[in-house]
Amino acid sequence: MGEQSERTSRIKDVGRAAGALVVGVAAVDAFNEFVPDGYRPADLLPGARSVVVAGNLGPTAGAWRCPDHRVMEINGYDFRENVAIHVMSDFIEREYGHQAIQAASLPTAGHQPPMSMMLAAVLAGLGTRSLAANIILHPEYGMLYYAALLTTLPLDPDHVLEKDVCPAPACVQMYRKLGTTPCLASCPKDDGGCLDGEIGPDGRIAYSYYDRERCVARSQNFGQGGLQKSLLDIVNEEDPDRRRMMIYSDFFTQSVSSACFFKESVAQCFECMRVCPVGRKYKRLS
Repeated sequence: MGEQSERTSRIKDVGRAAGALVVGVAAVDAFNEFVPDGYRPADLLPGARSVVVAGNLGPTAGAWRCPDHRVMEINGYDFRENVAIHVMSDFIEREYGHQAIQAASLPTAGHQPPMSMMLAAVLAGLGTRSLAANIILHPEYGMLYYAALLTTLPLDPDHVLEKDVCPAPACVQMYRKLGTTPCLASCPKDDGGCLDGEIGPDGRIAYSYYDRERCVARSQNFGQGGLQKSLLDIVNEEDPDRRRMMIYSDFFTQSVSSACFFKESVAQCFECMRVCPVGRKYKRLS
């Protein structure tokens, strides 16, 4: 094993020991084909050579099966991969003397983040896109939460997966018989939902549709958007008693809480992933 391969392996071991379930590496240049200037790794860290991506399971099996949606809504399950990224960043700077930063993954306006974690995960060989809102699915674990770091340290990149994770064989069979899949049936576009798609004769995704705005309005009710809409209604309310009631309502209180802590604005709807067969055993257990 060469020196570069050895340090790549060491960094991955550090990430997994810090809580990452999977760790992959992508070359910085691999992003250039897919994203414009301003959204590439080197735009965030000049001289960046490598992108290290950490993935982790989100909700526990018990949370996936909990009939009370508040469990998914209140408990922040999507931050453990960030801990691994910080630990690996510190390790790179301490042990190898190269710069490392966590990649910015949350938008400051609209829905466009400075860098796509979904693309980073694909390029690092950790998954491929799905019919369900293009969510990246790992071949074993299914949906994971991803975070990434950028570093000036050269590392061995992983290869993009050769075989698509989605659609799963069971989904192809269901589509051939019923013209739909578990995820598409959970939120069909023609019935007011967010998803639509087709599977081609080769068993691969031929067409996919995702209505992001409709999904956000339903699955992120208590995020910044909900807070803004509530504030507009409150300031335009002329009745002082009704205005006071609106300010102290459960909805506005939860909207303020989500804006302060952010964990509650990640998502409250997981139906397309709840029915996805990929990684099902990690959602169910026994």
